[in-house]
Amino acid sequence: MKHLRVKIDKFEIHDHEILRWIDFVLNEKDRVSIVGWNGVWKTTLLKILTWEIRDFDGAIENIWNVKLGYLSQVYSDDESKTVREELRDGLCEIFALDAEIRELEKKMEQDSSDMDLIDTYTSLLERFHNIWGNNSESMIHGVANGMWILDLLDNKLKEVSGGQRTKVALAKILLEKPDILFLDEPTNFIDMASVEWLESYLNNKWPWGYVIISHDREFLDKTCNKTYELQPLRNINFYNSDYSGYVIEREKIEAIKLADYKRQSEWLESQEKLVNRFRAGSRAGWAKSREKMLEKVEKLEAPYIPKKPKFFFEYTGESPEKVLDFKEVFIGRKDPLFYIPELTLTKWQRVGIVGENGVGKSTLFKTIIGQIDPLDGHISRGKWIKYVYYSQMHEELDPEKTLRQNFEKHGLHYEEQMLIGFLAHYLFERTDIDKKVKHLSGWQTSKLLFAILWQKQSTVLILDEPTNHLDYDTREELERSLKKYPWAILFISHDRYFVNKLADQIWLIEDGELQVSYGNYEDYKFKKQRGLDFSESLYDESAQMNLVLEEKLWSREAQRIKKKFGRKKR
Repeated sequence: MKHLRVKIDKFEIHDHEILRWIDFVLNEKDRVSIVGWNGVWKTTLLKILTWEIRDFDGAIENIWNVKLGYLSQVYSDDESKTVREELRDGLCEIFALDAEIRELEKKMEQDSSDMDLIDTYTSLLERFHNIWGNNSESMIHGVANGMWILDLLDNKLKEVSGGQRTKVALAKILLEKPDILFLDEPTNFIDMASVEWLESYLNNKWPWGYVIISHDREFLDKTCNKTYELQPLRNINFYNSDYSGYVIEREKIEAIKLADYKRQSEWLESQEKLVNRFRAGSRAGWAKSREKMLEKVEKLEAPYIPKKPKFFFEYTGESPEKVLDFKEVFIGRKDPLFYIPELTLTKWQRVGIVGENGVGKSTLFKTIIGQIDPLDGHISRGKWIKYVYYSQMHEELDPEKTLRQNFEKHGLHYEEQMLIGFLAHYLFERTDIDKKVKHLSGWQTSKLLFAILWQKQSTVLILDEPTNHLDYDTREELERSLKKYPWAILFISHDRYFVNKLADQIWLIEDGELQVSYGNYEDYKFKKQRGLDFSESLYDESAQMNLVLEEKLWSREAQRIKKKFGRKKR
C-alpha cells in the first residue's frame, strides 16, 4: 500500500523549537484530522508533510510514489487567468497527454508504418482513457457546480471574492486527484451548502485518503475517522475516532494522566522529605541510597491543560418585547438582494442567519444597525434598544493602533492595571497592551474585539461570523457564555455545530427572500429533506418531543436529534 513514513525529530525556527517527536505512518486510505489549540503549529506540520518545508531533523519516506495534493493558499500566481483556465490546470496531466497524442497523430499521418510510433500512441491513448480524458470538461463542470462556482467559469480570478477564491482552489485540488489530499481550513469562507457538498464529495466520491486541519467540528465528525492531536513540544497523540469521540476519549485520558501525575508528585515529595530528614546521622547511608533510587525514577510529565479564555457580555436589566419588526423590506446597497415580507424578532430569540455567500447576510446586519438604509419598506426598532455589533472583518478595530488605543477609541479609558486585568480573561499578557493590532494573529484580534464589546451594555447581540479564527475550546467557551445572555441574539455563522447549539430559529435567505424555520439548523435540514413545513417545531418549549410531528418522522432519528441538540426552556 502507498504510504508516507513520517519521522520528525525536531524542527526549529530562529533557534526556537517548534515541533518534536512526531512519528507515524500515513496510508493512502487514511482519513485524518489534525487538531490542537491555536499556536501549536498545525499548518507548519502540514507544510513539512508536503515538502514545502524541508529543513527539519528527521525524514519523510514516500513509499510507492504517493501523489500529494495540498490546499495551502486561495490565490493564483496569475490573476489574469479565468476560473476555467485555473481549473484546467488541475487537469494538467490530461491536457499534457492530449497535446502529446495530437502531436503523435500528426507524425503518424506522415509515416503510418512506424510500429514504435503506433505502440507509443496506443499506450498514451489507453492512459488518456483510463484517466477519463474525454470527460475533462464534464469533470470541471461537475466540481464547479458542486462548489457553486459554475457561473464564474469565465470570470477572471481577480474579479472573484475571497470566499469564491477558496472554492476555486478547492475545486482545482479535487480535480488533480492526488493519492492523499492535505486540506488546511478548507471550510473557511465557504457557505454551508458548499461545506455540505464537500462533505458528500469526500465521503461518497473521493476514493483516497486525506489529512484535514479545520475548526469546523461538524465537518471533522462527518469526514474523518482518525484524529491526531498536537500539543506544544510533546509527542503527537493518536485517536481512532472522529472529533467528538476524540474529545470524550481525551478527557478520560487526561484525567488519568493528571491523577497519576499528582500521585507521583505527592509520593516524590514525601520521599524527598524523608531523604532530607535522615541525610545526617545514623541513617545517612539509607538516605543516600534512597536519593539515588529517586534519581532513577522516570518522572511523569504533567498533562498539558491549555488556558481557556472567558467571555462576558453585559446586558441591560430590561428589553422591549419586540426588538425588531420588518414590514415588506428590500435589503441591498444599490440593487435588491432579498425581500423580507413580514418578520418580528422578540427579546428572547436566538436566530442564526443562513444563506450562500453573497446573498446579503452581512448587508442585513448593517441595515439593522443603521449603517445602510433599506431600499424599501419599514424596519421598526424597539425603544431603548442597545446593539453590540461584532463584524466579521473586525471593522471596529484600528490595525494601526495598539490594544490600549483601541479601547480608548471606543471611549474606554482605564488604568493600566485594570486594562491588563480585562485582557487577561482573553489570554493576553501584560506586554501585549502596547502591541499594534496589525501584529496580532487572527484569533488574538477576534478576542480583542470581544474584550472591547464586553464593556458595552446591550439588549441584542449582532454577531457576524464570531467563531472565525477561534479554536475548538475557545468556540465552546463562547457558546457557554452566549447561552447565559438573556436577550436576543442575531448571528451569522458557517459553523453548523455552533448554529445547532445556539439557535432556536433559522432565518434562511434563499431565492431572493427571507424565510423562517423554527428550531436549529439540523431541524431545518431535517424538515427540508422530508418536505415538512418550516413553521413546524420539532420540540415544544420544555424540550419535549412534539408527538404529532414525531409521527411524521423516523422515531429513532428524531430522538437522536433531540439527544444531540435538544434545548430546554429558558
